[in-house]
Amino acid sequence: MSASLIPKDRIPWRHMVLFGWLPSPLKRLAYRLFLGYRIGKGVRFSFGGIVVGKSVELGDHVEIGFLAIVQGRNISIGRYSSVGTMSYVSCETIQIGEDAKIREQVYVGGPQLPESRFELGSRTIILQLAFINPTKPVVIGDDTGIGGHCLIFTHGVWLNALDGYPVNYEPVTLGKSVWLPWRVFVMPGTTIGDGTVIGANSLVSGDIPPSSLAVGSPAKVIRSAPDFPKRLSGEQRAALVAKLMNEFDQFVQYHGGAVTEEPPFRRYRVGRKTGRLLWVRRATPLPDSALRHGDCVLAESALPASVRHTLGARGVYWLDLEGKSRSREGSPLTEELALYLGRYGVRLAREA
Repeated sequence: MSASLIPKDRIPWRHMVLFGWLPSPLKRLAYRLFLGYRIGKGVRFSFGGIVVGKSVELGDHVEIGFLAIVQGRNISIGRYSSVGTMSYVSCETIQIGEDAKIREQVYVGGPQLPESRFELGSRTIILQLAFINPTKPVVIGDDTGIGGHCLIFTHGVWLNALDGYPVNYEPVTLGKSVWLPWRVFVMPGTTIGDGTVIGANSLVSGDIPPSSLAVGSPAKVIRSAPDFPKRLSGEQRAALVAKLMNEFDQFVQYHGGAVTEEPPFRRYRVGRKTGRLLWVRRATPLPDSALRHGDCVLAESALPASVRHTLGARGVYWLDLEGKSRSREGSPLTEELALYLGRYGVRLAREA
């Protein structure tokens, strides 16, 4: 059979043979020298993990998993983001924010158009076996979670349009802090507003307003603001943080760690790694004279910009729950606690 006019390399075999087998340090070097990729510090490539593009920028500490493929014309992946084992991401333009996670065996691809675009916001996650078709742009806002086996389509066509059958090519937009649990089907042309939750096994089409709970096939809004989501009082928030920290302590101890009180600090030790945590409850002053380089501050109330600057200058890391922010870098304790907070949907934006 004759080849088509425009080559369509779904699997970049030549690139895999040339670069895929290289160990991570050599792959970084080869990408910089031979392909002109802009690669930040601490970027890691597993065996067979490749990035193929004309313009590529990978931020600090990006991870490309085992046999993962990312290919497109323009690719930008923000710091601390990752693409999991055997995932496939192919689109003309790929833009991924920071701290975004694409887990194992996720498929992003399909027929390509010049306007094809896959935009994934910061602190997002796409879980295993999700399928996303960005023939038309798919835009996913910050702090949005997409469960496993979810399907997002921007086109629907098979039968002959000249015979009167429908053909649909429309973009999909998911706002900030949207949650799609497992097995949600999103149809072309759908827009889901900020802070909305879709019930599992739902079929979504059209516009879903912000701060809503929608379920069913087709999905219909059953709750909305101000009744959804429920607003917590200061006392309820403090009790929830205390519950979370108690669980975190148990989690550390379960993994062989030790938690000891060194007032006003709490020390965590796992193997050779150790760290001090200062938990600042609501309306409690910050005893900054006792803080030293490498400590971590967990603040329930928002930290003023001047305090955050002072902490950063002294090499103290911080997690600000009310301000929904955190220090740019972190100690092992900071990173572990930030990950654990994510189990409760608490995601904190890294300082710029």
